[in-house]
Amino acid sequence: MAAVVTFEVDDVVPAAGPLTTRPLGDLYDDAIVVGGDPALPVVPHHGVHPLLSAVGLAFNDHRPLVLTPDAVWLTIAQGVAQHVRLNAEALRHRLVRHTGRKKLVLDLTTLPTTAAEWAGAVESVGKLLAAEVDDADLFECDFSTSTPVDRTAARVVLLDAYSPYFSVWLMGVCGIPSVTLTGTVDDWRRIRERVGVLAERFGLETWCRSLAPIADQFVRAAAGEPDVAFWKRIYNPADAYGGQLITGWATRFYPYLEGDGGQDRPNPMLDLPLDEPRDLTVGPDDHMGYTGPGITSATVPATLSRVRVNLVDLARGENSTVTLHGGVAAVAQDPDGALRPVTGWHVATAAVEIDDVIERIVAEHHADPPVPSRFPNGPAEMLAIYRRMGSATLFDGAWRLLPDRETRHAGFPRGPSMTAYIDLPDGRSIAEVSEYSTGTSYWVVCRIEAGGPPPGPDEYRLPPPDRLIDRRPEDVPVYGTSLALLLETALDHGGDFERLRVGTLDRFGPRE
Repeated sequence: MAAVVTFEVDDVVPAAGPLTTRPLGDLYDDAIVVGGDPALPVVPHHGVHPLLSAVGLAFNDHRPLVLTPDAVWLTIAQGVAQHVRLNAEALRHRLVRHTGRKKLVLDLTTLPTTAAEWAGAVESVGKLLAAEVDDADLFECDFSTSTPVDRTAARVVLLDAYSPYFSVWLMGVCGIPSVTLTGTVDDWRRIRERVGVLAERFGLETWCRSLAPIADQFVRAAAGEPDVAFWKRIYNPADAYGGQLITGWATRFYPYLEGDGGQDRPNPMLDLPLDEPRDLTVGPDDHMGYTGPGITSATVPATLSRVRVNLVDLARGENSTVTLHGGVAAVAQDPDGALRPVTGWHVATAAVEIDDVIERIVAEHHADPPVPSRFPNGPAEMLAIYRRMGSATLFDGAWRLLPDRETRHAGFPRGPSMTAYIDLPDGRSIAEVSEYSTGTSYWVVCRIEAGGPPPGPDEYRLPPPDRLIDRRPEDVPVYGTSLALLLETALDHGGDFERLRVGTLDRFGPRE
Protein backbone atom coordinates (compact mmCIF):
# COMPACT_ATOMS: atom_id res chain seq x y z
CA MET A 1 0.00 0.00 0.00
CA ALA A 2 1.29 3.45 -0.94
CA ALA A 3 2.39 5.70 1.91
CA VAL A 4 0.49 8.95 2.57
CA VAL A 5 1.69 12.09 4.34
CA THR A 6 -0.51 15.13 5.05
CA PHE A 7 0.79 18.44 6.43
CA GLU A 8 -0.66 21.87 7.14
CA VAL A 9 0.39 24.76 4.86
CA ASP A 10 -1.78 27.88 5.20
CA ASP A 11 -3.98 28.91 8.13
CA VAL A 12 -7.20 29.47 6.15
CA VAL A 13 -10.82 28.45 6.53
CA PRO A 14 -11.47 25.39 4.33
CA ALA A 15 -14.12 25.60 1.61
CA ALA A 16 -17.57 24.65 2.81
CA GLY A 17 -18.89 22.66 -0.14
CA PRO A 18 -17.72 20.64 -3.12
CA LEU A 19 -17.23 21.95 -6.62
CA THR A 20 -19.41 20.98 -9.54
CA THR A 21 -18.13 17.91 -11.33
CA ARG A 22 -18.74 16.04 -14.55
CA PRO A 23 -17.78 12.51 -15.68
CA LEU A 24 -14.23 12.13 -16.98
CA GLY A 25 -15.49 10.59 -20.21
CA ASP A 26 -17.49 13.74 -21.01
CA LEU A 27 -14.27 15.76 -21.39
CA TYR A 28 -13.52 14.16 -24.77
CA ASP A 29 -16.31 14.48 -27.31
CA ASP A 30 -14.27 12.61 -29.91
CA ALA A 31 -13.18 9.72 -27.67
CA ILE A 32 -13.92 6.22 -28.90
CA VAL A 33 -12.18 4.57 -25.93
CA VAL A 34 -11.40 6.03 -22.49
CA GLY A 35 -8.90 4.39 -20.15
CA GLY A 36 -9.80 3.88 -16.52
CA ASP A 37 -13.22 4.89 -15.20
CA PRO A 38 -15.12 7.14 -17.66
CA ALA A 39 -17.61 7.93 -14.86
CA LEU A 40 -14.93 9.33 -12.51
CA PRO A 41 -16.22 12.73 -11.24
CA VAL A 42 -13.78 15.47 -12.27
CA VAL A 43 -13.76 19.24 -11.95
CA PRO A 44 -13.75 21.19 -15.23
CA HIS A 45 -10.27 22.64 -15.72
CA HIS A 46 -11.29 25.26 -18.32
CA GLY A 47 -8.33 24.71 -20.59
CA VAL A 48 -5.64 24.92 -17.90
CA HIS A 49 -3.26 22.02 -17.35
CA PRO A 50 -4.87 19.84 -14.65
CA LEU A 51 -1.96 19.99 -12.19
CA LEU A 52 -1.84 23.78 -12.29
CA SER A 53 -5.64 23.89 -12.27
CA ALA A 54 -5.77 21.73 -9.13
CA VAL A 55 -3.18 23.90 -7.37
CA GLY A 56 -4.96 27.11 -8.37
CA LEU A 57 -8.40 25.89 -7.31
CA ALA A 58 -7.05 24.57 -4.02
CA PHE A 59 -5.25 27.88 -3.32
CA ASN A 60 -8.08 30.22 -4.31
CA ASP A 61 -10.93 28.19 -2.79
CA HIS A 62 -9.11 27.01 0.36
CA ARG A 63 -9.37 23.35 -0.58
CA PRO A 64 -6.99 20.54 0.38
CA LEU A 65 -4.70 19.28 -2.35
CA VAL A 66 -3.56 15.72 -3.11
CA LEU A 67 -0.53 15.15 -5.33
CA THR A 68 0.62 11.76 -6.59
CA PRO A 69 4.10 10.92 -7.88
CA ASP A 70 2.42 9.90 -11.14
CA ALA A 71 0.72 13.27 -11.75
CA VAL A 72 3.88 15.22 -10.91
CA TRP A 73 6.17 12.99 -12.96
CA LEU A 74 3.90 12.92 -16.02
CA THR A 75 3.67 16.73 -15.92
CA ILE A 76 7.47 16.81 -16.11
CA ALA A 77 7.57 14.05 -18.74
CA GLN A 78 5.10 15.91 -20.94
CA GLY A 79 7.44 18.91 -20.76
CA VAL A 80 10.27 16.65 -21.91
CA ALA A 81 8.13 15.44 -24.81
CA GLN A 82 7.39 19.02 -25.81
CA HIS A 83 11.11 19.87 -25.69
CA VAL A 84 12.00 16.91 -27.92
CA ARG A 85 9.34 17.83 -30.48
CA LEU A 86 10.62 21.41 -30.61
CA ASN A 87 14.27 20.34 -30.94
CA ALA A 88 13.97 17.01 -32.70
CA GLU A 89 16.84 17.34 -35.15
CA ALA A 90 19.22 18.92 -32.65
CA LEU A 91 18.58 16.01 -30.25
CA ARG A 92 18.48 13.24 -32.86
CA HIS A 93 22.11 12.13 -32.40
CA ARG A 94 21.55 11.82 -28.65
CA LEU A 95 18.30 9.87 -28.79
CA VAL A 96 18.25 7.61 -31.87
CA ARG A 97 20.59 6.02 -34.34
CA HIS A 98 18.62 6.47 -37.57
CA THR A 99 17.51 9.20 -39.95
CA GLY A 100 13.93 10.02 -40.82
CA ARG A 101 11.03 8.25 -39.09
CA LYS A 102 11.26 4.55 -38.38
CA LYS A 103 8.13 2.40 -38.28
CA LEU A 104 7.08 0.66 -35.09
CA VAL A 105 4.83 -2.11 -36.40
CA LEU A 106 2.69 -4.23 -34.09
CA ASP A 107 0.93 -7.19 -35.73
CA LEU A 108 -2.35 -8.11 -34.08
CA THR A 109 -4.91 -10.77 -34.84
CA THR A 110 -7.61 -8.09 -34.51
CA LEU A 111 -7.31 -4.34 -34.04
CA PRO A 112 -8.04 -3.10 -30.49
CA THR A 113 -11.54 -1.87 -29.66
CA THR A 114 -11.76 -1.95 -25.84
CA ALA A 115 -9.77 -0.04 -23.22
CA ALA A 116 -8.04 -3.24 -22.12
CA GLU A 117 -7.06 -4.12 -25.69
CA TRP A 118 -5.73 -0.61 -26.34
CA ALA A 119 -3.76 -0.66 -23.08
CA GLY A 120 -2.18 -3.95 -24.14
CA ALA A 121 -1.36 -2.59 -27.58
CA VAL A 122 0.21 0.57 -26.10
CA GLU A 123 2.31 -1.59 -23.77
CA SER A 124 3.51 -3.72 -26.69
CA VAL A 125 4.37 -0.70 -28.83
CA GLY A 126 6.19 0.77 -25.83
CA LYS A 127 8.33 -2.37 -25.70
CA LEU A 128 9.10 -2.03 -29.41
CA LEU A 129 10.26 1.53 -28.79
CA ALA A 130 12.24 0.50 -25.70
CA ALA A 131 14.21 -1.90 -27.90
CA GLU A 132 15.20 1.04 -30.12
CA VAL A 133 16.17 3.66 -27.51
CA ASP A 134 18.19 3.73 -24.32
CA ASP A 135 16.01 5.64 -21.88
CA ALA A 136 12.42 4.44 -22.30
CA ASP A 137 12.17 3.48 -18.63
CA LEU A 138 12.87 7.12 -17.71
CA PHE A 139 9.29 7.94 -18.70
CA GLU A 140 7.65 5.09 -16.75
CA CYS A 141 5.13 5.52 -13.97
CA ASP A 142 6.57 2.79 -11.75
CA PHE A 143 5.86 4.27 -8.35
CA SER A 144 4.11 2.70 -5.36
CA THR A 145 1.02 4.69 -6.34
CA SER A 146 1.01 3.78 -10.04
CA THR A 147 -2.15 2.26 -11.48
CA PRO A 148 -2.65 0.63 -14.89
CA VAL A 149 -4.06 3.95 -16.12
CA ASP A 150 -0.93 5.77 -14.90
CA ARG A 151 1.33 3.28 -16.64
CA THR A 152 -0.54 3.45 -19.95
CA ALA A 153 -0.63 7.26 -19.86
CA ALA A 154 3.13 7.28 -19.26
CA ARG A 155 3.69 5.06 -22.30
CA VAL A 156 1.65 7.45 -24.44
CA VAL A 157 3.89 10.30 -23.22
CA LEU A 158 6.94 8.20 -24.13
CA LEU A 159 5.61 7.58 -27.64
CA ASP A 160 4.82 11.29 -27.94
CA ALA A 161 8.38 12.23 -26.98
CA TYR A 162 9.83 9.98 -29.69
CA SER A 163 7.16 10.70 -32.32
CA PRO A 164 9.57 12.83 -34.42
CA TYR A 165 11.65 9.68 -34.91
CA PHE A 166 9.05 6.88 -35.00
CA SER A 167 5.61 6.32 -36.51
CA VAL A 168 3.24 3.82 -34.93
CA TRP A 169 1.41 1.16 -36.94
CA LEU A 170 -1.04 -1.46 -35.71
CA MET A 171 -1.63 -4.16 -38.30
CA GLY A 172 -4.76 -6.26 -38.07
CA VAL A 173 -3.30 -9.29 -39.77
CA CYS A 174 -4.89 -12.51 -40.83
CA GLY A 175 -4.34 -15.87 -39.21
CA ILE A 176 -5.89 -19.24 -38.47
CA PRO A 177 -6.88 -19.67 -34.82
CA SER A 178 -6.79 -23.44 -34.97
CA VAL A 179 -6.61 -26.38 -37.35
CA THR A 180 -8.53 -29.61 -36.92
CA LEU A 181 -7.44 -32.73 -38.75
CA THR A 182 -10.08 -35.40 -39.00
CA GLY A 183 -9.37 -39.07 -39.65
CA THR A 184 -6.78 -41.34 -38.13
CA VAL A 185 -3.02 -41.14 -38.22
CA ASP A 186 -3.09 -44.08 -40.65
CA ASP A 187 -5.23 -42.05 -43.05
CA TRP A 188 -2.55 -39.38 -43.22
CA ARG A 189 0.20 -41.97 -43.53
CA ARG A 190 -1.57 -43.44 -46.54
CA ILE A 191 -1.54 -40.04 -48.23
CA ARG A 192 2.19 -39.79 -47.52
CA GLU A 193 2.73 -43.20 -49.11
CA ARG A 194 0.72 -42.22 -52.18
CA VAL A 195 2.81 -39.09 -52.66
CA GLY A 196 5.83 -41.34 -52.99
CA VAL A 197 4.07 -43.37 -55.66
CA LEU A 198 3.07 -40.26 -57.62
CA ALA A 199 6.68 -39.19 -57.99
CA GLU A 200 7.76 -42.43 -59.59
CA ARG A 201 4.63 -43.42 -61.51
CA PHE A 202 3.73 -40.07 -63.07
CA GLY A 203 7.09 -38.34 -63.32
CA LEU A 204 6.17 -35.76 -60.67
CA GLU A 205 9.45 -35.72 -58.80
CA THR A 206 9.65 -31.91 -58.64
CA TRP A 207 6.15 -31.58 -57.25
CA CYS A 208 6.55 -34.39 -54.77
CA ARG A 209 9.72 -32.89 -53.34
CA SER A 210 7.34 -30.31 -51.84
CA LEU A 211 4.39 -32.61 -51.18
CA ALA A 212 6.39 -35.23 -49.27
CA PRO A 213 7.50 -33.01 -46.34
CA ILE A 214 4.04 -31.43 -46.23
CA ALA A 215 2.45 -34.85 -45.93
CA ASP A 216 4.99 -35.70 -43.21
CA GLN A 217 3.78 -32.68 -41.23
CA PHE A 218 0.16 -33.83 -41.56
CA VAL A 219 1.12 -37.19 -40.12
CA ARG A 220 3.00 -35.55 -37.27
CA ALA A 221 0.08 -33.22 -36.45
CA ALA A 222 -2.46 -36.04 -36.59
CA ALA A 223 -0.30 -37.92 -34.09
CA GLY A 224 -0.62 -35.00 -31.66
CA GLU A 225 2.74 -33.33 -32.34
CA PRO A 226 1.96 -30.35 -34.61
CA ASP A 227 4.82 -28.10 -35.70
CA VAL A 228 3.04 -24.80 -35.06
CA ALA A 229 5.72 -22.75 -36.82
CA PHE A 230 5.13 -24.81 -39.94
CA TRP A 231 1.35 -24.35 -39.77
CA LYS A 232 1.73 -20.59 -39.37
CA ARG A 233 3.28 -20.56 -42.83
CA ILE A 234 0.38 -22.33 -44.51
CA TYR A 235 -0.77 -19.27 -46.46
CA ASN A 236 1.36 -16.15 -45.99
CA PRO A 237 4.16 -15.77 -43.47
CA ALA A 238 3.31 -12.97 -41.04
CA ASP A 239 6.37 -11.00 -42.14
CA ALA A 240 5.23 -11.09 -45.76
CA TYR A 241 1.86 -9.39 -45.26
CA GLY A 242 1.53 -6.31 -47.39
CA GLY A 243 3.23 -7.98 -50.34
CA GLN A 244 1.40 -8.99 -53.49
CA LEU A 245 2.08 -12.71 -53.45
CA ILE A 246 1.07 -15.75 -51.43
CA THR A 247 4.25 -17.49 -50.32
CA GLY A 248 3.02 -20.10 -47.85
CA TRP A 249 3.34 -23.84 -48.35
CA ALA A 250 -0.32 -24.22 -49.34
CA THR A 251 0.81 -22.92 -52.73
CA ARG A 252 2.65 -26.22 -53.18
CA PHE A 253 -0.58 -28.16 -53.70
CA TYR A 254 -0.80 -26.84 -57.27
CA PRO A 255 1.70 -28.05 -59.88
CA TYR A 256 0.43 -25.71 -62.59
CA LEU A 257 -0.83 -22.13 -62.59
CA GLU A 258 -2.76 -20.00 -65.06
CA GLY A 259 -0.59 -18.99 -67.97
CA ASP A 260 -1.06 -17.48 -71.40
CA GLY A 261 -2.40 -20.73 -72.75
CA GLY A 262 -4.53 -21.70 -69.75
CA GLN A 263 -3.56 -23.51 -66.57
CA ASP A 264 -0.25 -24.69 -67.93
CA ARG A 265 2.44 -22.59 -66.24
CA PRO A 266 4.64 -24.62 -63.86
CA ASN A 267 4.38 -23.39 -60.27
CA PRO A 268 7.63 -21.49 -59.51
CA MET A 269 7.29 -22.35 -55.80
CA LEU A 270 8.08 -25.97 -56.57
CA ASP A 271 11.62 -25.04 -57.56
CA LEU A 272 12.33 -23.90 -53.99
CA PRO A 273 12.95 -25.93 -50.84
CA LEU A 274 9.89 -26.08 -48.60
CA ASP A 275 11.32 -23.56 -46.10
CA GLU A 276 11.78 -20.92 -48.79
CA PRO A 277 11.26 -18.10 -49.55
CA ARG A 278 12.93 -17.11 -46.30
CA ASP A 279 13.97 -13.82 -44.68
CA LEU A 280 10.84 -12.01 -45.80
CA THR A 281 10.86 -9.64 -42.82
CA VAL A 282 10.59 -6.10 -44.13
CA GLY A 283 12.84 -3.56 -42.50
CA PRO A 284 11.62 -0.09 -41.48
CA ASP A 285 13.22 1.54 -44.50
CA ASP A 286 12.22 -1.10 -47.02
CA HIS A 287 9.20 -1.34 -49.29
CA MET A 288 6.57 -3.91 -48.41
CA GLY A 289 6.11 -4.91 -52.02
CA TYR A 290 7.74 -8.36 -52.01
CA THR A 291 8.28 -9.53 -55.60
CA GLY A 292 9.90 -12.94 -55.13
CA PRO A 293 8.39 -16.34 -55.86
CA GLY A 294 4.77 -16.84 -54.99
CA ILE A 295 1.24 -17.03 -56.30
CA THR A 296 -0.73 -13.84 -56.99
CA SER A 297 -4.21 -13.47 -55.34
CA ALA A 298 -2.57 -0.98 -47.18
CA THR A 299 2.80 26.63 -22.18
CA VAL A 300 0.71 24.83 -19.67
CA PRO A 301 -2.42 24.13 -21.65
CA ALA A 302 -4.75 21.29 -20.92
CA THR A 303 -3.36 19.17 -23.70
CA LEU A 304 -2.50 15.55 -23.40
CA SER A 305 0.39 13.88 -25.12
CA ARG A 306 -0.88 12.43 -28.33
CA VAL A 307 0.37 9.94 -30.84
CA ARG A 308 -1.33 9.15 -34.09
CA VAL A 309 -1.75 5.45 -34.82
CA ASN A 310 -2.34 4.21 -38.33
CA LEU A 311 -4.83 1.35 -38.57
CA VAL A 312 -4.76 -1.02 -41.52
CA ASP A 313 -7.77 -3.33 -41.57
CA LEU A 314 -6.93 -5.98 -44.14
CA ALA A 315 -10.25 -7.76 -43.67
CA ARG A 316 -12.45 -4.71 -44.39
CA GLY A 317 -10.14 -3.02 -46.87
CA GLU A 318 -9.94 0.23 -44.92
CA ASN A 319 -7.15 2.52 -43.76
CA SER A 320 -7.82 4.93 -40.94
CA THR A 321 -6.13 6.81 -38.14
CA VAL A 322 -6.82 7.32 -34.47
CA THR A 323 -5.00 9.38 -31.89
CA LEU A 324 -3.79 8.08 -28.55
CA HIS A 325 -3.99 10.77 -25.87
CA GLY A 326 -2.37 10.34 -22.48
CA GLY A 327 -0.91 12.25 -19.56
CA VAL A 328 -2.34 14.23 -16.68
CA ALA A 329 -5.96 14.38 -17.77
CA ALA A 330 -8.22 15.97 -15.18
CA VAL A 331 -8.85 17.11 -11.62
CA ALA A 332 -10.68 14.56 -9.48
CA GLN A 333 -12.45 15.38 -6.25
CA ASP A 334 -12.34 13.02 -3.29
CA PRO A 335 -15.37 12.50 -1.01
CA ASP A 336 -13.78 14.83 1.56
CA GLY A 337 -13.46 17.62 -1.01
CA ALA A 338 -9.77 17.12 -1.71
CA LEU A 339 -8.67 17.79 -5.26
CA ARG A 340 -6.22 15.67 -7.17
CA PRO A 341 -4.87 15.85 -10.70
CA VAL A 342 -5.36 12.44 -12.22
CA THR A 343 -3.72 10.79 -15.17
CA GLY A 344 -5.68 9.33 -18.01
CA TRP A 345 -5.62 8.28 -21.60
CA HIS A 346 -8.10 7.82 -24.37
CA VAL A 347 -8.29 6.92 -28.01
CA ALA A 348 -9.94 9.42 -30.34
CA THR A 349 -10.86 9.55 -33.95
CA ALA A 350 -8.38 11.33 -36.20
CA ALA A 351 -8.01 12.16 -39.83
CA VAL A 352 -5.18 13.13 -42.11
CA GLU A 353 -6.26 16.41 -43.70
CA ILE A 354 -5.39 16.92 -47.35
CA ASP A 355 -4.65 20.62 -46.72
CA ASP A 356 -1.90 19.67 -44.24
CA VAL A 357 -0.41 17.26 -46.77
CA ILE A 358 -0.50 19.94 -49.46
CA GLU A 359 1.43 22.31 -47.17
CA ARG A 360 4.11 19.66 -46.71
CA ILE A 361 4.42 19.09 -50.45
CA VAL A 362 4.78 22.83 -51.07
CA ALA A 363 7.35 23.19 -48.25
CA GLU A 364 9.41 20.06 -48.86
CA HIS A 365 9.19 19.43 -52.61
CA HIS A 366 8.81 21.29 -55.90
CA ALA A 367 5.32 22.49 -56.79
CA ASP A 368 4.31 24.56 -59.81
CA PRO A 369 1.69 27.33 -59.56
CA PRO A 370 -1.95 26.33 -60.01
CA VAL A 371 -3.52 26.50 -63.46
CA PRO A 372 -7.12 27.69 -63.78
CA SER A 373 -9.44 24.99 -65.06
CA ARG A 374 -12.57 25.60 -67.10
CA PHE A 375 -14.28 22.45 -65.90
CA PRO A 376 -12.77 21.26 -62.59
CA ASN A 377 -13.62 17.63 -62.04
CA GLY A 378 -12.37 14.75 -59.92
CA PRO A 379 -12.32 13.59 -56.30
CA ALA A 380 -12.36 16.28 -53.61
CA GLU A 381 -8.78 15.60 -52.48
CA MET A 382 -7.41 16.09 -56.00
CA LEU A 383 -9.46 19.26 -56.51
CA ALA A 384 -7.91 20.63 -53.30
CA ILE A 385 -4.43 19.81 -54.61
CA TYR A 386 -5.04 21.46 -57.98
CA ARG A 387 -6.28 24.60 -56.22
CA ARG A 388 -2.77 24.96 -54.71
CA MET A 389 -0.55 23.62 -57.47
CA GLY A 390 -0.70 22.87 -61.16
CA SER A 391 1.78 20.00 -60.92
CA ALA A 392 4.61 18.87 -58.66
CA THR A 393 7.63 16.62 -58.42
CA LEU A 394 8.45 14.72 -55.25
CA PHE A 395 11.41 12.69 -54.00
CA ASP A 396 13.99 14.32 -56.29
CA GLY A 397 11.77 13.91 -59.33
CA ALA A 398 10.91 10.25 -58.76
CA TRP A 399 7.21 11.10 -58.38
CA ARG A 400 5.33 13.45 -60.71
CA LEU A 401 1.93 14.92 -59.93
CA LEU A 402 0.35 15.24 -63.35
CA PRO A 403 -1.19 18.51 -64.48
CA ASP A 404 -4.96 18.25 -64.70
CA ARG A 405 -4.93 18.14 -68.49
CA GLU A 406 -2.37 15.29 -68.51
CA THR A 407 -4.29 12.90 -66.26
CA ARG A 408 -4.98 9.57 -67.93
CA HIS A 409 -8.23 7.63 -67.92
CA ALA A 410 -8.78 3.96 -68.68
CA GLY A 411 -10.61 0.94 -67.37
CA PHE A 412 -11.52 -2.69 -67.73
CA PRO A 413 -14.16 -3.75 -70.27
CA ARG A 414 -17.52 -3.65 -68.49
CA GLY A 415 -15.59 -3.02 -65.29
CA PRO A 416 -14.25 -0.17 -63.16
CA SER A 417 -12.46 2.75 -64.78
CA MET A 418 -9.67 4.73 -63.16
CA THR A 419 -7.89 8.07 -63.48
CA ALA A 420 -4.12 8.32 -63.02
CA TYR A 421 -2.94 11.44 -61.16
CA ILE A 422 0.61 10.66 -59.98
CA ASP A 423 3.32 8.87 -61.95
CA LEU A 424 5.73 6.64 -60.01
CA PRO A 425 9.32 5.81 -60.98
CA ASP A 426 8.53 2.19 -61.96
CA GLY A 427 6.11 3.18 -64.72
CA ARG A 428 3.00 2.72 -62.61
CA SER A 429 0.67 5.47 -61.43
CA ILE A 430 -1.42 6.31 -58.40
CA ALA A 431 -4.98 6.40 -59.66
CA GLU A 432 -8.51 6.87 -58.35
CA VAL A 433 -11.39 4.47 -58.87
CA SER A 434 -14.82 5.81 -57.98
CA GLU A 435 -17.63 3.73 -56.51
CA TYR A 436 -20.49 5.71 -57.99
CA SER A 437 -23.23 4.14 -55.85
CA THR A 438 -21.58 5.28 -52.58
CA GLY A 439 -19.30 8.11 -53.73
CA THR A 440 -16.27 6.26 -52.33
CA SER A 441 -12.90 6.79 -53.99
CA TYR A 442 -10.45 3.89 -53.91
CA TRP A 443 -6.79 4.72 -54.49
CA VAL A 444 -4.93 2.13 -56.53
CA VAL A 445 -1.63 1.67 -58.32
CA CYS A 446 -1.92 0.67 -61.97
CA ARG A 447 -0.37 1.13 -65.38
CA ILE A 448 -2.22 3.43 -67.79
CA GLU A 449 -0.51 4.20 -71.09
CA ALA A 450 -1.24 7.56 -72.70
CA GLY A 451 -3.00 7.34 -76.05
CA GLY A 452 -1.18 10.38 -77.37
CA PRO A 453 -0.38 14.01 -76.56
CA PRO A 454 -3.14 15.79 -74.64
CA PRO A 455 -4.95 18.76 -76.17
CA GLY A 456 -3.27 22.11 -75.71
CA PRO A 457 -4.66 24.75 -73.32
CA ASP A 458 -6.52 26.47 -76.18
CA GLU A 459 -7.67 23.30 -77.92
CA TYR A 460 -11.18 21.92 -77.59
CA ARG A 461 -10.63 18.48 -79.09
CA LEU A 462 -11.08 15.29 -77.08
CA PRO A 463 -7.85 13.62 -75.95
CA PRO A 464 -6.95 10.30 -77.59
CA PRO A 465 -8.07 7.25 -75.59
CA ASP A 466 -5.61 5.95 -73.00
CA ARG A 467 -4.94 2.24 -72.44
CA LEU A 468 -4.89 0.23 -69.21
CA ILE A 469 -1.95 -2.18 -69.19
CA ASP A 470 -3.10 -4.23 -66.18
CA ARG A 471 -5.14 -7.16 -67.43
CA ARG A 472 -7.45 -7.91 -64.49
CA PRO A 473 -8.83 -6.11 -61.42
CA GLU A 474 -6.99 -8.63 -59.23
CA ASP A 475 -3.72 -7.29 -60.69
CA VAL A 476 -4.46 -3.79 -59.34
CA PRO A 477 -3.53 -3.24 -55.66
CA VAL A 478 -5.77 -1.02 -53.54
CA TYR A 479 -4.38 1.36 -50.89
CA GLY A 480 -7.54 2.43 -49.12
CA THR A 481 -9.87 5.38 -49.56
CA SER A 482 -7.75 8.32 -48.34
CA LEU A 483 -5.30 10.03 -50.69
CA ALA A 484 -4.23 12.27 -47.80
CA LEU A 485 -3.15 9.25 -45.72
CA LEU A 486 -1.39 7.70 -48.71
CA LEU A 487 0.56 10.87 -49.47
CA GLU A 488 1.46 11.54 -45.84
CA THR A 489 2.71 7.98 -45.41
CA ALA A 490 4.83 8.39 -48.54
CA LEU A 491 6.18 11.76 -47.33
CA ASP A 492 7.07 10.23 -43.95
CA HIS A 493 8.84 7.24 -45.45
CA GLY A 494 10.62 8.38 -48.58
CA GLY A 495 7.91 7.35 -51.01
CA ASP A 496 6.99 4.04 -49.36
CA PHE A 497 3.25 3.59 -48.81
CA GLU A 498 3.02 -0.17 -49.39
CA ARG A 499 2.04 -0.70 -45.76
CA LEU A 500 -1.36 0.78 -46.66
CA ARG A 501 -2.16 -1.97 -49.17
CA VAL A 502 -5.48 -3.57 -48.27
CA GLY A 503 -6.07 -5.93 -51.16
CA THR A 504 -6.83 -5.80 -54.86
CA LEU A 505 -9.48 -4.08 -56.93
CA ASP A 506 -11.57 -7.21 -57.40
CA ARG A 507 -12.21 -7.25 -53.62
CA PHE A 508 -12.82 -3.60 -52.81
CA GLY A 509 -13.47 -1.70 -56.01
CA PRO A 510 -16.67 -1.13 -57.93
CA ARG A 511 -18.44 -4.15 -59.34
CA GLU A 512 -19.37 -4.60 -62.97
